[in-house]
Amino acid sequence: GSIGVTNSFLINVDKNAKDGIDYVQLSAGKYKDMMSPDKPITQDEKDLIMRDVSIIYNIFVKSVAENRNLSIDKVKSLADGSTMLGDMALQNGLIDQIGSIYDVQDYISKIIGEKTTFCVGPTEQ
Repeated sequence: GSIGVTNSFLINVDKNAKDGIDYVQLSAGKYKDMMSPDKPITQDEKDLIMRDVSIIYNIFVKSVAENRNLSIDKVKSLADGSTMLGDMALQNGLIDQIGSIYDVQDYISKIIGEKTTFCVGPTEQ
């Protein structure tokens, strides 16, 4: 897994121009269509999007810190968006143990006090 936040979208302005497509903006509110792929993004719009990405990132980091009993500084040091596989996640306190899907099934069965089963898709016959 990884700890980070992304908000990405395509911009088709050059493609639309090449294809002879004109974009007509009809919206109420300066920023209402700020993520439209059919118009260039302004610096003001980038700043607003990044403001929201930062807010969500901080909420995510705080939630991980609280739920894993780690300091916010510790989680921020890990929250660069890169992946972290099992052993490293265990060493950094982000998971409790490493196991198979069957270990998870047993763990959940113990927690809820009932036998659990996997829901699987259709199989070939």
